[in-house]
Amino acid sequence: MSILLNSQNSWRDDLGSDMDKAKALLADTEISGALIAKNTGINQMNISNYRTGKTDVKKAKWEIIAKLAHTYEANWIQEQIGGETTEFVNFIRKFSEAVSKSAKTDDKMADTIELLSNMAISDVIQLIELYKNYIDED
Repeated sequence: MSILLNSQNSWRDDLGSDMDKAKALLADTEISGALIAKNTGINQMNISNYRTGKTDVKKAKWEIIAKLAHTYEANWIQEQIGGETTEFVNFIRKFSEAVSKSAKTDDKMADTIELLSNMAISDVIQLIELYKNYIDED
């Protein structure tokens, strides 16, 4: 028996591997080494060594790569929503409240509406698209 698997990539996969993200962050000269160090907890001298090639990032511990990759992802999300972090967070809260209120109005659809809400909230790409639509409506 054949089982079909969902082969759709997540947004994280679309940005590349953790190593790709770590390299991209280090290569971004608009982000200071001090800021990367602050956000990752990695010593600024080590950041400098990775950037200059003195230390090969390919040989770094997984924890270092993961910290760099997560910082890259956080920067990417910030770029998608602009400088509106607080507004984005407020939108997520408003969206959740509106969906919950809607679920309470129809007992038959309540579980489906709740599932839809969970799906949207768990996918940052969907949230960003919903947020962009929301701010365009204002």
